[in-house]
Amino acid sequence: GPYFYLYVWAFMFCFSIFFLTIFPVYIQPLFNKYTPLEEGPLQKAIYELAGICKFPLTKLYVVDGSKRSSHSNAYMYGFGKNKRIVMFDTLINQMSTKELVAVLGHEIGHWAYGHVLQNFLITQIYVLCAFMAFGSFVNSPDLYHAFGFAQMPTVIGLMLFFQTVWAPVDSVLNFVLTLHSRHKEFSADQYSLNLGYSADLQQGLVKMSIENLSILDPDPMYSLYHHTHPPLLQRLRALQPGSKKKD
Repeated sequence: GPYFYLYVWAFMFCFSIFFLTIFPVYIQPLFNKYTPLEEGPLQKAIYELAGICKFPLTKLYVVDGSKRSSHSNAYMYGFGKNKRIVMFDTLINQMSTKELVAVLGHEIGHWAYGHVLQNFLITQIYVLCAFMAFGSFVNSPDLYHAFGFAQMPTVIGLMLFFQTVWAPVDSVLNFVLTLHSRHKEFSADQYSLNLGYSADLQQGLVKMSIENLSILDPDPMYSLYHHTHPPLLQRLRALQPGSKKKD
């Protein structure tokens, strides 16, 4: 029917909610071991940070990321007032308590500014617009005839649409979304800075970049288009006293 894209989007929306709910609880533990963070100075410092930020932290986990690589990371998940933080064991081994708390201050900044919800809503709007645009071409004979198809199978139309018509639009939208993502990273850094963790966050970012083999200072134009996170040197400059972030 003419409104098929609404049905597809509604299905994708429900599937996204379902997947976001079960993935960290049932799927990720199939590939990694999650253990509660043991009591100690680190656990106490993180709960104190959550209290200061009014972050509804309920559980702290450590994941055995070191069994695959030295890559370090930390993330949070959960709905409403049931938030959980997961830290790679590599991150704990690489950083001091203050540095790790500073990095978590950055992650909590994403929550405080609503970045996670914004990302989800932007993704849903993107999917809806893409399928709505496809709906305008799915029954167009010119799209199929231009590539030698006498018939008009929907699956072929979907492939042709996203590889030709939507591709340049997607490139522009991805660039805009990349700029938006970089802005949010700077904002989260500033959140941690405002908590008083400027020096510790800078040290933590340097250690993460070294351990994760990140490019410290890539070509500015290339980075601006391809990297959703600003390069390390730009983030460090923005964290200096009296500086203004530049993208």
